[in-house]
This record gives sequence, structure tokens and C-alpha cells, in this order.
Amino acid sequence: MKKIIFLSIASFFCFLGTAFAIDAPAYPITELGDCANKAECANYCNQAENMTACISYAENNNMLSKEEISLSKKVAEKVREGKMPGGCKDKNSCETFCQNNIANLDECLSFADEIGISGTSIEEGKKIAKALKEGANLPGGCSGKAECETYCAEPSHIDECLDFGEASGIIGAGEIAEARKISEFIKNGETPGGCKRKAECETYCQIESNFDECLAFAQKAGFLSEKEMEMVKKTGGKGPGGCKSEEACATYCANPAHLDECVEFGVKTGMISEEEKENIEGGVEKLKNGLEEIPAEARGNAESCLNEVFEGKLQEVLNGTVTITKEQGEKIAPCMEGAVNKYIESQMPQGGGSSGGGMPSGTQGSPEEIPTIPSGVQGPPENIPTAPGGIQGPPANIPTGAPCSSPEECMKMFGPQQ
Repeated sequence: MKKIIFLSIASFFCFLGTAFAIDAPAYPITELGDCANKAECANYCNQAENMTACISYAENNNMLSKEEISLSKKVAEKVREGKMPGGCKDKNSCETFCQNNIANLDECLSFADEIGISGTSIEEGKKIAKALKEGANLPGGCSGKAECETYCAEPSHIDECLDFGEASGIIGAGEIAEARKISEFIKNGETPGGCKRKAECETYCQIESNFDECLAFAQKAGFLSEKEMEMVKKTGGKGPGGCKSEEACATYCANPAHLDECVEFGVKTGMISEEEKENIEGGVEKLKNGLEEIPAEARGNAESCLNEVFEGKLQEVLNGTVTITKEQGEKIAPCMEGAVNKYIESQMPQGGGSSGGGMPSGTQGSPEEIPTIPSGVQGPPENIPTAPGGIQGPPANIPTGAPCSSPEECMKMFGPQQ
């Protein structure tokens, strides 16, 4: 379950505490009770009576966004007026009131609406409130965050917790389906190493000696196809530079210095063909040819645009000392086309073109005569970079509802999450 109420409503206390816990110009801070370190300042700013001083300090030092400052000021006024939910005055009392008693859900949601708080957590809170009013019951009769977290952390309660998540609409259909699929394996003790939560499975499957076991489970659970299985076996569960996730591999291969390695990896694993490799490697020559083929009058604008794309290193790209990335490659054609179109427009007669709306007959550089930028210079193909599918086995597929890695994660349906 997620932090439906506290994260959004009592966060005015957290905003300030978090800001000082992350960074502060210097310690001690005279304006904040001479707090001597991050922990002391965070504790100081989590006290209601110190809110005004903390808000002012945060605003003066650009430690919070305008939206957070505005929200904090609204709440500080509510605290002074004694109009907080349940009369709470600080982080702990607001957390207790809004998290640990489902009977207070409507009051806390109304307060959120009143001061203008919105977001996913509030929407989920409203879905839960609606489901309860329509007759749904919290799993095991739990009445608040702590109770619901404890109840739903138990694998034998997975189905009941998922039923509520589905009935209230706070867990998507796809996530529900995956959770139900894996819940049977967990209840039967058939997961790798007998893991019961996401974190446990991740830890177990990151151990190299457990790789085959986790891979076999991923296939058994239907998370990997035969093709993906072969890919994982071929790569050993790692991508270029040892990356282990799609995001990590994308980041690694976005670095021009790693492009050759990523291309070779793609060829080795069959993700790209030799022809695609040749197109990538021949991109510089095709770029040079493209610049030579467009009208000379358009070349200056094209080079200016390309130099911006390559962050001032167009000459290095043309010399072959800097590699064209996929993101840069996608911007080459628009640069060339834009320069050519600008040239064409400059050749149009004042007041309009020919009756057909195109270039006057015989004008140099008509659209039919101006070559387009070769497709080969558009950088690496779509499937580079990429991470081998399912390389981490079960961890990438165990849903975040239940089972999950912690009580906070298990409480996606009902309770606050840090």
C-alpha cells in the first residue's frame, strides 16, 4: 500500500525536515534554533511551533519549490487556527490520525482538497474511500496502515489483499494478473530459494551461483519466452558494461564512448544485423556525403544546426573522433531538411511562387533535385542499446502489490509509504 494520506497531507512537516536533511549551507543555523547538523535541523523543523521560521529559511535559501512553500504556508496557518485534521499539530500526530484509523480517511481527504493537494496518492485514497462506502472491507478487518501492512505482508493473505486492490481499482489489471500468477508459487514454496518478497528474491537472484535457478523459475512462471531464455543464457544476464536493466543499459550506451561496445554487443547477441552495424559505422561518411550533396547555399545553415546537435563538436564527428549517438542521429535529418527548405524559400519569387505553388521551373535546387539525408546516418537502430529481457529473473517480474519487498510495499492498497 502507498502512503495515501500522510505523504500528501502531513508532508508540510516532511518538506522542511527533508530539505535540511538533504543539504544546508552551513551549521549551526542560528535562525533554526542553532541546529548543529542535518538530523537536528530536520527534527527542529518537524515541530509545528517552528514551521514559520523553517519556511522562511527554506524560502530565502531556495531549498523548497514555490509549490512546497505555498503549501507549507497554508498548513502553518491551519495549525495556528487549530483547523488541522483531528486537531493534529505536527508530523507524528497528523500521521497517527490520518494513517492509523481508516475512520478518519474522509476528513483527511477533505482537508487535502481544501488546501489544494492533489496527486496519485490522493486519488488512490479517494478510490479506497469509495470502495469502503460501497461495501468493500479492508483485508482481515485491518483498520489502519500498521495493521494492514502486517496483514498483507503475510503470503497466505495475498489473494485477499489483491481482491481489495482490484475491487477498489488502486492496482491495475496487469499488475493484478502478474501478482496472482506468482502468488501460487510463493504459497507453494516454489520460488527461488523459497523467497517470499521482492527484496528477498532480488537478493537471492543477484548471487551468481543462483542464476540458473532463477532463470529456470522465470521461464516456469511464464516471465520469459524461449527466445528470451536463450538471450539471457547467451549474455549471462548482463548487457554492455555489465548493465543489468534496460534503464542502466540505455544510460551506458547513450555515452558516445561506449557506442562501439554496444554495437558489438548487439551484433554478438543478434539484436542487430551486420548490415545495421555497417550503417552505423558508415554514418559519418554518409553525413559528409549528405552535406556535399545539398546546395552550397544551404550548407552553412545545416552545419550550424548540426553543430548544435553535436554540442559544438561537428568537426570532431566529421573527423571520426566523436561517435554519433542514437539521440543525435535522430536530429540529423531535420537539420538537413530544415536548411534545404530555408534555401528553397529564399529562392521563391517575392509575392509567391508559380501557379502550381512550387519552385519556378529551372530554379536551382528544386525539391526533386535536392537529395535527402541517407537513412544510415540516423544513429544506431531502435534496438540499441537494450538490456537482455528478464536478465534478473524473478525480481523484474514479482509485482509490487503482494508479495513485495517490505511492509511499505505490501501496503500499496491502504497505507502510507515513506
